[in-house]
Amino acid sequence: MSKRLDKLVELIPECNSLADVGCDHGYVGIEILRQNKADDVTFIDVSQLSLDKARRNCPEELTDKVGFVCQDGLGNINVDCAVIAGMGGLEIIDILDRAVFPPHMLVLQPNRNAVDVRRRLARDYRIQYDRMICDGGKFYNMIVAELCNEPMQLTELQEEFGITNLLAPTEDFRLYLRTEQTKLTQILKGCNDPKVSGRLSLVEQAIAITGGLQ
Repeated sequence: MSKRLDKLVELIPECNSLADVGCDHGYVGIEILRQNKADDVTFIDVSQLSLDKARRNCPEELTDKVGFVCQDGLGNINVDCAVIAGMGGLEIIDILDRAVFPPHMLVLQPNRNAVDVRRRLARDYRIQYDRMICDGGKFYNMIVAELCNEPMQLTELQEEFGITNLLAPTEDFRLYLRTEQTKLTQILKGCNDPKVSGRLSLVEQAIAITGGLQ
């Protein structure tokens, strides 16, 4: 278990039923069962090879609490909570849009396009937690959201960086801002790209809001 996977397990709330979508090796769902955070887990993956890997990794004593489904996304599977991690944000959005039964709780870790994920969630979910962690030199967005009846209004900075990051910045988030500032500043030395300038402006606003680079 990596820091990223440990954090996913920590963020998943206690629930009756969990779907591990794009489960791959199944480590997250298996650990949830070991910690008794869910009564049952459905492992879902579009790859039968990945499902077979998750099945082999699942201890025998847990086999009566698991199911394995080879399909693309949630489909018509009805669960309290879904964890969708390690894939692109646009793919996560597509999975949510096609779900017949929207899960009450979501734990998401988009590899890219986190801004689009936040905008999609704001339509019918309330983002409770949105924080960045650094694991092995890579930065990952971790998002927890609860289904609600009212749209959520996000500012441009909240869409870009996440509510929790801005309200309670961690050293990992500060490191991300320093890294982005350095990278974007270096790019602008060689060109005058309005998109890069705009991105740098947002980064510097986030730096100011979070109390500067410490």
